[in-house]
Amino acid sequence: MDSRDFPLSSKTKQAILNTIFDVKPQPDNFDELYSDSYFCYYRKVVENSRAQRTTKTHRDIANLVGLLKRPDATRSSVESTLRKQLLSEAGDSDEIPEDSVNLAVRLLLMVSTGGFLTYGHSITLSRETKLSWKDGTIKDLVNTQIAPQIMMRECVKLEKIFNARNLERIAGIEIRWTSNLADHLRMRDDDAAVEVFHYASFLRFHQNCHIPLPDWQVIALRAQTCSILPPALIDETIRTLALLLPEHDRDTEIWFGKQQAKLQKRRKLPLDPLARECGQLKVEERQIGNFEYWHDRLVILKQVFDEAEPSNIQQWWCDRRKRVQWYTFWVAAIILTLTIIFGSIQCVEGALQVWLAFLARP
Repeated sequence: MDSRDFPLSSKTKQAILNTIFDVKPQPDNFDELYSDSYFCYYRKVVENSRAQRTTKTHRDIANLVGLLKRPDATRSSVESTLRKQLLSEAGDSDEIPEDSVNLAVRLLLMVSTGGFLTYGHSITLSRETKLSWKDGTIKDLVNTQIAPQIMMRECVKLEKIFNARNLERIAGIEIRWTSNLADHLRMRDDDAAVEVFHYASFLRFHQNCHIPLPDWQVIALRAQTCSILPPALIDETIRTLALLLPEHDRDTEIWFGKQQAKLQKRRKLPLDPLARECGQLKVEERQIGNFEYWHDRLVILKQVFDEAEPSNIQQWWCDRRKRVQWYTFWVAAIILTLTIIFGSIQCVEGALQVWLAFLARP
């Protein structure tokens, strides 16, 4: 962990997970597949951060996150410590402590409290949600900025057909994968797109600290956690992934693979494969009352899905939410098609008969 070079070795990855998330994988059972997506994000954030002097090595970065996690550590106290460190070093620098704190928050919580600048270019989308954190502890930030949202009292049904694949192919809602937890299930572009936070491995890091990595899939979703993120938030976010990406749905699996290939082609951050391994919700688990943190966003997304009308032939074919309407449309379409075909045949036959009659004239 003594440099910021990439790619990271397995040993370095294990040390980073242990320091940041208190996850202690053993060398003989560490499966990098479960952490690759997070470390792709880690690399992008670190390489584009302007905090260079306070985070010269991976050890410095991990220790900075550890400093932020202390129960008595506030944003002001951490920034004061970093400011003293910068002043004690020789040479001028335009680096500010806020950059280092924003870096640590991104790696620990995968939310934004400020943008990063490298050579004048921002690595974040201009519309990315940035949480306001002026002072207080990191838990104060979570408790005030990431809270349950139950303002909408509409009763909606989250049927089995309500998943990410059908949002796209039936309702024409674009799925945009985000690395910002605060943007999970947020609608964009006048309800034409929805953002989905897919880093299930990151959620497991917070949920299963001190649990060996291969045991993730057999740990109950509501297990005790030493995470800064509320256990209910972690549990509920995983359940929204199970809702939108049902594990045992073959069609969703194929669609997810195409989404992964599309991102690779565009050289964007890869999808977390563990997002497809969050289980599949039963009927009683798909009730809107079971969601608090993402309640309102799910209600809005479901309303947009229900109100969407097919706009092309493919959507008309896939949209079977209203069976009677679907059958009526396609019966009418078939009758119209047959009418046009037979009408065209009769026109051609009539033309041939006229032409043959003309040829038969003496």
